[in-house]
Amino acid sequence: MLVETFNIRVGLTEELELQGLRKSTKIYKVGGLQSSSEVYILDSPEVRSVACHPHIVGDELIGYMGMVALDAVKALMELTSIDELERDEIVFEHVLRAAPGYCLHEALRRLGIDFREVWIRPRYRLPSYRSHDEESMKEIEVVYQDFSMIPEGRDLVVVKPDTEASGRTAEKALKKIYEEAEKKNSKLRELIVYGFISEHGMRVVEELASGLGFKKIYFIALGDITALCYNMYDMPLYGPDESYYSEYREVRKLGGVTDYEVLEKYVPEFIPGADQPGDWSARQKILYTGTGYEPGGIVKHLENSISLISRLWDISRGQEWFMEFHEEAIKRELDQLRIKLNQLKA
Repeated sequence: MLVETFNIRVGLTEELELQGLRKSTKIYKVGGLQSSSEVYILDSPEVRSVACHPHIVGDELIGYMGMVALDAVKALMELTSIDELERDEIVFEHVLRAAPGYCLHEALRRLGIDFREVWIRPRYRLPSYRSHDEESMKEIEVVYQDFSMIPEGRDLVVVKPDTEASGRTAEKALKKIYEEAEKKNSKLRELIVYGFISEHGMRVVEELASGLGFKKIYFIALGDITALCYNMYDMPLYGPDESYYSEYREVRKLGGVTDYEVLEKYVPEFIPGADQPGDWSARQKILYTGTGYEPGGIVKHLENSISLISRLWDISRGQEWFMEFHEEAIKRELDQLRIKLNQLKA
């Protein structure tokens, strides 16, 4: 019933058998999206926990993402030529402040893959929590950058982990690396994008990257290719669009792309309409800014999550698709969020 109600596309995936992955980790090739890129979904118990449970924050979050990143790199070593490249052929673009929380740079090094590193910090001039609309796009500024390590005269594979919701910070990051590579007479050959990725964000990045000359693009999406809410920020697997409801008082139903087996595992835990990555920087304990370190915003993230889930509960209860297990998942998560919040405030 949920598949039909929310148009969750579960028929586009093919499970791959790759060497070296943990037994509980699955990777799926995604077809049928009219995409010229190679698109994959990586799922594991850790991905599911992070996506379904916003109370997972700080050290616990980073521990989980470190495990997921090791699986992702092992998959990339089979799906791409990354482990055959020299250090000067790989450029890892850190999108600050949030993206280092995906731990992909550490996993690459642990598995013996070295690379050049560049940094950029695009920032919305106005507070952007749950709002990445067209107006705010005009207000993205780059407050820190360091592209000095781009090598001269090479064909480059760019690795860029980040949360791709609207794709707008990616536009800044990719245009900038293109400009800086041109100055060094280097060309952009392949792009690897990793993280929580919406279908909309994927298309924005693909179109831009193709225009910048990337010959091959890979997307490794965690858990699913998400839907994207009206606010261009929330990234649910499926559910009602809370931001649309707040604006128009109508229930708009959204669904993403995943494997049926993955959906079965998510259904008892996922809160319909919830933002899977949440505010990724706020879920972390400490963030690198380019010039130093500053705390994330864990308390604020927990408070925001309680608020959003409570509103989703109000919207969803009474809907014919809303089941008892949905209500149980909401109650459990609200309890966990409040426990974590009280611990941090004590």
